[in-house]
Amino acid sequence: MSKKSDLTAKLLAKIPQQHPLPEPLADVSLLEQGLYAILRRRLTHDEARDTIKRLRAAFEDWNELRISQAQEIAGHLSLGAKGTRVASDVRDYLHEVFQRSHGMDLEFLRDDPQSTQRFVSILPFIGMGTAHYLLYVASNNELPVTPALMRVLDRIGLVSRTASPKKARAAIEPIVPDDATLEFAVKFGEIATRWCDARKPLCHQCVLVDDCKFGKKAFRDWKIQQERLEQQRAREAVRLAILQKKEDGRRARETERQRKKDALISAKRAKDAERHAKSEAKKRQLEDERLAKLKAGEAAKRAKDNERERARVEAEA
Repeated sequence: MSKKSDLTAKLLAKIPQQHPLPEPLADVSLLEQGLYAILRRRLTHDEARDTIKRLRAAFEDWNELRISQAQEIAGHLSLGAKGTRVASDVRDYLHEVFQRSHGMDLEFLRDDPQSTQRFVSILPFIGMGTAHYLLYVASNNELPVTPALMRVLDRIGLVSRTASPKKARAAIEPIVPDDATLEFAVKFGEIATRWCDARKPLCHQCVLVDDCKFGKKAFRDWKIQQERLEQQRAREAVRLAILQKKEDGRRARETERQRKKDALISAKRAKDAERHAKSEAKKRQLEDERLAKLKAGEAAKRAKDNERERARVEAEA
């Protein structure tokens, strides 16, 4: 076994199986093969096959199923609480097939390379793992060669990219472990979908980063970028702390100014109130004195009148 074959076996062992490896069904269409692979993400082999039978019986065709509501679809299944999630997966799969192929038939995957390449170029829900499974079945168990697979293998350093699928297959097949063609295609397809994006690869998250030439460099660049971002965040935190300190100082000064202003206003109000109270007291005192004089004058007048009356009475006597 060559070094590349050893490396391939090592890499396959490191790639976690995100979903159970589909088992190609006999005598079904490629559309149903893909549906089966999607169902295996949540169901056992027997549950997936039974679900396909129930869907065939319940709906006139796959397009009717595609436009049906998930609750309606789940009502035809015997899957309990997970029925709605499975029904949503079915609809998402059929919608993506329709959007990418403009129909409900995947048989073109067997003999139309150009349409096949267009179909597998963007499959966010189906994913390249399931796409490779479909191509594997469509080509009678032949290794599927896609741009996504070539991108992953080229970045790792196993196989150089080439525009010729025939040359690519000839370069790849010798490094594939015996009886592991489907596992190889599906697992590296999942690497392409989950981490090895053409434009924005997530090398720092990829399980193969330590074994990937491209990934190691990208990971180093990512770490440098993260360190710079952390430094930038630290500088920003210091800047914000300084601004916050200034703002707190400004608010404290403003609060103190307002406190002094309020104190002056309160003192003025108190002084005005005191002055007003004194003025009112003076007014009341003057009024009391005026009334007292008035009463004294009236009393003196009454006394004088009484004295005149008494003198008159005495004189008459």
